[in-house]
Parts: sequence; C-alpha cells; structure tokens
Amino acid sequence: MMEKKKTSLVCWLGNGMEIGAGTVLLAIMILTVIDIVGRTAGHPVSGTYEVVSVAGGLIVGLALPNTSRARAHVYMDILILRLPSKVQSVLMIMTRSLSMILFGLAGLGMIMMGGRLKTAGEVTAVLSLPFYCVAYALGGAFWLQTLLLGSDVAEILRGRHE
Repeated sequence: MMEKKKTSLVCWLGNGMEIGAGTVLLAIMILTVIDIVGRTAGHPVSGTYEVVSVAGGLIVGLALPNTSRARAHVYMDILILRLPSKVQSVLMIMTRSLSMILFGLAGLGMIMMGGRLKTAGEVTAVLSLPFYCVAYALGGAFWLQTLLLGSDVAEILRGRHE
C-alpha cells in the first residue's frame, strides 16, 4: 500500500534532518579522501579522526526519525503477522508507547548532558570542536522520534495504519 505524502511539521523536520545527515556524511567522505591523499603526500589533515567520530553520531541521530518513518530499520514481524489485526494494533501501540518514553527520556538526557558539556567547556582535543552541539542535536532528534512515534499511535488508533 502506498503511503500518503505527509506534510506535517514532524515530517518536514525529519526530512530536513535527513538532508543534514546526508550532507554531514558527504562532508566526512570528502574529508576522508582529502586526508588519504594528503597522507600519501606527507600532509595529513589534522583532526580528521575527531571530525569523523563526532559526525558519525550526528549522522545516526539525524537520520533516525525518517528511517523510522520509512520503516527502513530492522523489523521482526514473523510472529506478529500471524496474530489477529486487533492484537497487532495493541502490540504496536504498546511498543510505540514504550519507545516514546525511552526516546523522550533519552532526548531529555542528551539535552541535560549538552548543558553540562557547554558549562564545562568540553571540546575535542585537536580542533576544539564543542561536544554540546552534538548532544543538543541528538536530543532534538530523539524528541522528534518521540513525536513521530506519537503520530504512529494516533494513526493506529484511527485505524489508518499499515
């Protein structure tokens, strides 16, 4: 069944975050190639490891909401598909509700961690990149994931879910 094009704010933000994740991925790919070429010429790019490490976390976090919305994650449905549709709906509501709690708390934890990192002035060793920006971005991504899961629950309750 073809999914209707959603134009909600959550979807719009998820699309923007996915574009951000793709842009960060492209940037670290280019940086890695430049670093490899530079190393062969005896001039490596300083801080490449730091940038790639920090960017990896950003990529995963920023891509999470749209990956979830597209159902592109690992999904074990062998048993669930054999159950009656009402039971499937109840299980989906329960798992999404528990996930909302998990991602909501994880988002809060990342925002709080970002505040502590900002106050402490924590930065990376070579380039002095601030860690708090990554923590805030991941916290926002987790909260957007929470909203997306809430949207799923609403769709299930309306009977308009897969």
